[in-house]
Amino acid sequence: MVFLFLCLIFTLSLFNHYLQFKKLTQYDDYFTRVWVENQYIKNGKWVLKLQSEDGFSFYTTSKDDLRPLKGYELDVRLFTKKLSFFSYLKGFYLPSKILSRLTQRKNRYVLMDELSQTHQNPTASLFNALFLAGPIDKFTRDKLSAWGINHLLAISGFHLGVLSGILFFVFRPIYRPFQSRYFPYRHGNRDIAIVVFALLLVYLYFLNIVPSLLRAFAMSLFAYILYDRGVKILSFSSLLIVVCFLIALWPKLLFALGFWFSVAGVFHIFLFLHHMKDLKLWQSFLLLHIWVYMAMLPLVHYFYGTFSLYQMTSPVLTMLFILFYPLELFLHLIGQGSMLDFGLEWLLSLDIHVAQMFVNIWTLTFYIILSGLAIFDKRLFYLLGLFCAGLLGYFLYGIA
Repeated sequence: MVFLFLCLIFTLSLFNHYLQFKKLTQYDDYFTRVWVENQYIKNGKWVLKLQSEDGFSFYTTSKDDLRPLKGYELDVRLFTKKLSFFSYLKGFYLPSKILSRLTQRKNRYVLMDELSQTHQNPTASLFNALFLAGPIDKFTRDKLSAWGINHLLAISGFHLGVLSGILFFVFRPIYRPFQSRYFPYRHGNRDIAIVVFALLLVYLYFLNIVPSLLRAFAMSLFAYILYDRGVKILSFSSLLIVVCFLIALWPKLLFALGFWFSVAGVFHIFLFLHHMKDLKLWQSFLLLHIWVYMAMLPLVHYFYGTFSLYQMTSPVLTMLFILFYPLELFLHLIGQGSMLDFGLEWLLSLDIHVAQMFVNIWTLTFYIILSGLAIFDKRLFYLLGLFCAGLLGYFLYGIA
């Protein structure tokens, strides 16, 4: 019954997208108001990532000598004759003509400018991405890829977990005395969770509903509802239901690579906890980060080839990030946000030798099948670990 219900939601969502697509392509051109999410130069032309007020985002290019437009609203004319429904779902490019620029600018981009005044590049780009989901310049992105920590800058479930933990830690001692005195009959943790989710929703709205954060928020909210109802959330069936629920609501997630990376990461975390439940807490904390790094290698290196010896520090840097993120939040709140910039500047200034290491489709297929079968047999879980460790060894041999 659950999956029949989800299929119905998926069909209705897909039909709604189709209606939006038909409206967009009814004529050869389409007039809309957009705001500029990102702007950069590629092959001698400006590339703009635009978000329409009609609910879709797309890329366009311009040969004109444009002024900085990030965060500004534009009136544009789109030429939609060659757009297909599949491209519309997958993410698309449209030729366009800018008709006018409005003076109004999104508050998030104003705050980015203020944050950039606190830091020198490239750390300014780093913190804009970390706190405000801003675009990362190519230099910084390449350096983060060389260190294997790109995932730490894309605001997603990891950041949401840290933020919710901070908020819960802050509100719990404040709320408990009031609850004990005035309404002891209420479920304290549930009330705090409602406030935390409400604040996270405000943060999501302020960031103009960043897709990665929206997915993480929806997944976290759904997981909490299951937990509150006494349903075991650290289970593969719960993960499957959540994934199907999100795809049913947002069919475009089928084509979102970041979404599937997130799902794969959560799946392998569940796989580790499923088979290694007897470990002590500190052992799980240490080994889990190493396991996730290795378990994601085949998937990541099918799409992205960047590999360096410095990526061996990725599990350690990910663990340190749990302390770094709230510390940087606190330092920025008290006006001392640049205090640790010297360390970040050193990290980004190192000259790192990078090689391109890819896996083929057969290796990826074997990895996916083995990961699925490892749910049912602990020996296959160990075999998956050996396979990923062997792949890591192959990469190290190739770059040595």
